Amino acid sequence: MTFRANHLYSNGPDIQGAFGVDSLPLTVVAHIISCLDGDVASLVRLCRTSRVLFYMTLPHLWKNVTLKAYSSIRYRDDLPEGFGGASPFSMGLNALVTRNVSKLVQSLNLEGEFGGTDLGAYAKAGRVSESSMILNIAIRAAIEQCTHLTSFRWDLDVRRQPNVYAGLAKLSKLECLWLRFPTDRSPQPLVEAPALPNLKSLTVTHYDPLCYPDELSNLFFHATNLDTLNLHFSPRMRDQGEASVVMTRFFRKNIAAKRKLRLRKIGIYNLLPYLDAAECVEALDSSVCEDFTALNTFGLDEDTMGQRAAAHFIDRAWLVPVDEKDRPKHPKSLRVDQLHKRHALDLGKSAGLERLYLINARYNAEGKGGHVQSSPNSAEASPGATSTSVPANRSARNTPMLNTTLRDLYLDNICNVCGPTLKHLILPARWLLPTEVTARLIRSCPNLTQLSAAFQRADYDLLRLLVPFLSHLWALRLLAPISDLESDERDCDGAVQKQLPPRDGVVCVMDCQNEERIAQEIEQRVGNSPGDFPNLRYIGLGSRDSIWEVGKVVEEVVRTPVRLSAQDGAWELSNGQPQPQSANGTTANGWREEIVRRRRVKRITEDDVKDVEIWKMDSMDII
Repeated sequence: MTFRANHLYSNGPDIQGAFGVDSLPLTVVAHIISCLDGDVASLVRLCRTSRVLFYMTLPHLWKNVTLKAYSSIRYRDDLPEGFGGASPFSMGLNALVTRNVSKLVQSLNLEGEFGGTDLGAYAKAGRVSESSMILNIAIRAAIEQCTHLTSFRWDLDVRRQPNVYAGLAKLSKLECLWLRFPTDRSPQPLVEAPALPNLKSLTVTHYDPLCYPDELSNLFFHATNLDTLNLHFSPRMRDQGEASVVMTRFFRKNIAAKRKLRLRKIGIYNLLPYLDAAECVEALDSSVCEDFTALNTFGLDEDTMGQRAAAHFIDRAWLVPVDEKDRPKHPKSLRVDQLHKRHALDLGKSAGLERLYLINARYNAEGKGGHVQSSPNSAEASPGATSTSVPANRSARNTPMLNTTLRDLYLDNICNVCGPTLKHLILPARWLLPTEVTARLIRSCPNLTQLSAAFQRADYDLLRLLVPFLSHLWALRLLAPISDLESDERDCDGAVQKQLPPRDGVVCVMDCQNEERIAQEIEQRVGNSPGDFPNLRYIGLGSRDSIWEVGKVVEEVVRTPVRLSAQDGAWELSNGQPQPQSANGTTANGWREEIVRRRRVKRITEDDVKDVEIWKMDSMDII
């Protein structure tokens, strides 16, 4: 048998020509199909091409399944979704239960609103809602069929019943679990989560002690391989100043057995705990933590503390003395929204830190729908901030240009300790960095690959200042500076911010001018030294939707008119033939031609950079 005759490298008649060639090894075809994971439309078209491609593509098509439920009927092209049958959510569950594709599923995501409206009536009768129970039975049947499931996400607004947990306990390969807790206060039976010894990642969202949450202590006790934990609490407690979360409820069995969780990544969101932080330290081995996230957890920023009635004493409860032996030995990432002196001092003990995200996003309390405030670098991101004038009675304490003590403390520890290893850096937009501070920062952090900050010198020369010294930089985001409002102009969360008047520069220039100027700043002429911008790929200017992609180098012939004399070699045109050039590159008809290398620059959307950390991490999302 020859090499080409092997069935692994030869095509059948039904696949020849499918990719535009007569013969293509099946191993190459399989590699091409593997690059299409996530592109459902392309995978479906390949499944309909031929029988061979159908069997090769089907595992990739069903590898990740996401079903989203809606509380109302959605219409597309004047027809309801699922016309002639049931909703797409129900039909998806039916396919997992009845068809033989469920064994191909490795990740199952259930999200959306199921629309249960009869919870209160059933709770008064001491029963579980009928619709919720039927849904749990259907999901349990689907889980039993998905025997190779490694990731399961429950993001439905429906309470889980014991039968679903029993199905999860039978999945020997389950490693990633996402659980959303209910937000209604209707009395329901408490359910204890089972032991999942192979679990490596756990995310808990919308946890509210007053909404009859499930008991998770048994799950934590047996999760010996757990290395990623995200705890997202309902923001209701922090909005109302209600310290009803008892952290020892999660780890009480670990504390009693003196079994510590060795968590590599920890995320905490909207936490307002009871004063039991010291007991929780006994259940966590913080020395192995490499990635820490805390959003809307530590109260207001320290330089704005005291401007409103906040839970000051409870917010200070996280200041627990930590022994040096219990500090993280190899910190890699830190992501916080509130700024405190304690955080800045801890940076001085975090040598080796690679990613620091001091994000701008803030949670907006009731009155704004419970949504978060995105990065405050545009007028749209600052609700109520329609004027750029500063109140006359504004105190000097709240002026960012004057109150630089906390900023300088952060920057000193960043430059002196974390700088040599830092790769990603997001600085608050209200920290307007002068030129000398910017120069110090780029000298201290030569390995930066992504940078987001507000610079006082917000003109195009900043590119020439930054990029040549940051040879690894490939994503740069120039934020529009902002300032805080007075306490009487804040919302109830104290987070509304105000954009400063636009400075000379790039944040308020038209798109066409930005494109031309960026291209001019990063162009290089043939014959000069190698370019100063070999890795630069993305540039963000001001608002979130003003993002530019810097492409590859292209050569262009630039013709500029000049005035020539007879001594310069100017000849009259004769017979339409091309005229010779003079020694200085000038043609006979009075034009100078020069080859210029430019980087292509084009406008892109925020969705194109959703995986770039300086945009992705600057939000309140669970990551």
